Amino acid sequence: MLSTFDEYPIQSARKRLKKLKFASLKNSLFALFFLANAACAQTGGIYSQQGCIDLAIKNSIDVRLAEINSEQAELNYKQGKLNITPDASLSAGQFFQSGRSIDRFTNQFVQTTVRSNNFQLQSSALLFGGGQIRQGIQQSKYLWLASESDLKNVTQNVALNVANLFLQVLQARELSNSAQQTLSNTLAQLDRTNKLYEAGAVNEGQVLNLKAQKASDELTLTNAQNQADLALASLKLLLRLPADQPFDILNPSVSAAKPEVYPYNLIDLYDSALVRRPDIKASDLRYKAAQFGKKAAFGSLMPSLSVGGNISTVYSSNAKSISGTVFNGFQPIGRVQGTNDIVEAPNIDYTLQTIAFNKQIKDNFGQSLGFNLSYPVYGKLRNQTNFKLSQLDEERAKLTAERARQNLYNEVVGAYNNFSASEKRYQSAIDATDAQKKNADFVQKRFDAGQSNVYELQLARTNEANAKLNLASVKYEYIFRRMILGFYMGKEL
Repeated sequence: MLSTFDEYPIQSARKRLKKLKFASLKNSLFALFFLANAACAQTGGIYSQQGCIDLAIKNSIDVRLAEINSEQAELNYKQGKLNITPDASLSAGQFFQSGRSIDRFTNQFVQTTVRSNNFQLQSSALLFGGGQIRQGIQQSKYLWLASESDLKNVTQNVALNVANLFLQVLQARELSNSAQQTLSNTLAQLDRTNKLYEAGAVNEGQVLNLKAQKASDELTLTNAQNQADLALASLKLLLRLPADQPFDILNPSVSAAKPEVYPYNLIDLYDSALVRRPDIKASDLRYKAAQFGKKAAFGSLMPSLSVGGNISTVYSSNAKSISGTVFNGFQPIGRVQGTNDIVEAPNIDYTLQTIAFNKQIKDNFGQSLGFNLSYPVYGKLRNQTNFKLSQLDEERAKLTAERARQNLYNEVVGAYNNFSASEKRYQSAIDATDAQKKNADFVQKRFDAGQSNVYELQLARTNEANAKLNLASVKYEYIFRRMILGFYMGKEL
C-alpha cells in the first residue's frame, strides 16, 4: 500500500537505503553500456552517448530557463539576508536663494543671493518585526535550494531523453543490419537456385518465388534504413544542431547478458529513488519554504520596533562674523526725562566676513536618535488575509509533495513491471531465435540433400529473420528498461 507524505519521510527512506546491499551484478547488462569512447564529447561530427548528453544539456532551452530561475532565487536569498542589516543613506545639497528673505543667522530681512549647503547621514534598523525578515530569509533559502533541484531534474530528463533516442538509433541500425543480412542470404539462395534452374534441377516457380522474396527483403531493408535515418534525425533535433552540420553517433558494441530478474525489489527501488530524485527534493524544499512563509505572514500581525538616527550640518554664505571694529566717537541717542540731559552712545562700525566653511560645518553639527513602535490596528485586514493565504500555500505545498511521492511510486511500479515483462519477452525472443535458427539450418541441410523444396527453405529462413528482428527489438527494450531501474538506484546513464 502506498504510504502518504507523512508516513514516508525522507529520513526513513535514507535509513532504508543504507540497508541495501549493493552487490555487483554478475554478467552485467551493458558490458558496460557505452564503454568505447564514452568520455569523448565528439570527434569530427561523430558523437558518443556522453557527448550527445553534454551537447543536449548545453543547448537545451529548458535547462537554461531552469538556470535563470535558480540564479534569480539565489539573488532573492542573498537580498533577504541583507534586509536584516541596518540601512544608511547620505545626502548633500547645494542651494541658491535670491530676493528678499529672512537671514536665519540674524533673523533680519535681507535682499541678496545666499548660497547654502546641507549634509546629512541617516540610518535605521528594525529591532523587532515579528520575525518577518528572519522567516523570509529561510523561505527564500529553501526556494533557492528547490530551484537548484529543479535544474538538476531538468538536466536528468534531458539526459534520459538523449539516452532513449541514442538507443533507438542503435536499435534501428541493428534492425537494418539484420535486414541486410537477410537480403544477402536471399540473394545467395537465389543465385544458387538460378544455377539449379539452368541445370534443370528445379522449376521456374522456385526462382520466381525467391525473386519475390528478394523484393520483399529489399523493401524491409529500405524501411529499416529509413527508420534508422529518422531516429538519427530525431536525436539531432533534440541536440538542436544546425541542419547542415554533419552528425553521426559512435556505434559501440551493445551486448546484453542473459536475461535475469532484477536483484533489487520494488521497495528498494522506491526508497532509492525517493532520496535521489531531485523533483522529490524540490517539492519537500518548497513545503519547508511554505512553512516559513506562513511564519513570516504571522509576523506581520505583530508590533514592530525600529531605531533610527541621523547626523547633519549646514553652511550658508550669509553667515557672518565680526572681523574688525572702528570707533567713531559718541553720538546722541536721546534725553533723560526730567533733567533733559543728553544721552550718548558710542558709534562703532563693524567689519563682517563670511564664516569659514569648515568652521560652519563643525559649529552646525547635530545628531538625533529615536525609536519608533508601530502596531497594525486596522489595515483593511490585509495582513490577516495574507496569513490565511500563507496557510493555504502551506497546505498546497504539502499536497504537492505528497502527490510527487505518489507519482514516483506509480512510476517505479510501472518501470519495474515493464522491466519484468521485457525480461520475459527477451528470454522468449532468445529461445525463439535459437529454435528458428536450428530449424532453418535443418531445412537447409534437407534442401541441400534434395529432401526439401525452396518453399520450405524460404519459409524457414523468413521465420528465422523475423525472429532475429524481434530479438533485436526486445533486446533494446530490455536494455532501456534495465537502464531506468539502474537510474533509480543511482547509476549513471
